[in-house]
Amino acid sequence: MPGTTPFENDGNAVASRTTVGRRKLTALHAKYSEHTLTTPIQFVGFWSAVALPFLYVPLLMNGLADAELTVFLSLLVCHIVALFAGHSYRQE
Repeated sequence: MPGTTPFENDGNAVASRTTVGRRKLTALHAKYSEHTLTTPIQFVGFWSAVALPFLYVPLLMNGLADAELTVFLSLLVCHIVALFAGHSYRQE
């Protein structure tokens, strides 16, 4: 029918687009997983995420002045980046 949308004409169109999108995402993930730099980056990210909280303690014990606040926020950003980089380390 001329007045209907593709979703009304063919319910499989949405399913096929979703399947194609999932295949592309799976292929991209496989390509990323096979890259030679992936494992070292995940390793460094994981262990940095484990070790960085120990650096918060001296900063927080002395209080956060202007200079320490900048260091603390920078450390917090580094910790977040490390969490994202190392979140899938050794998840097989």
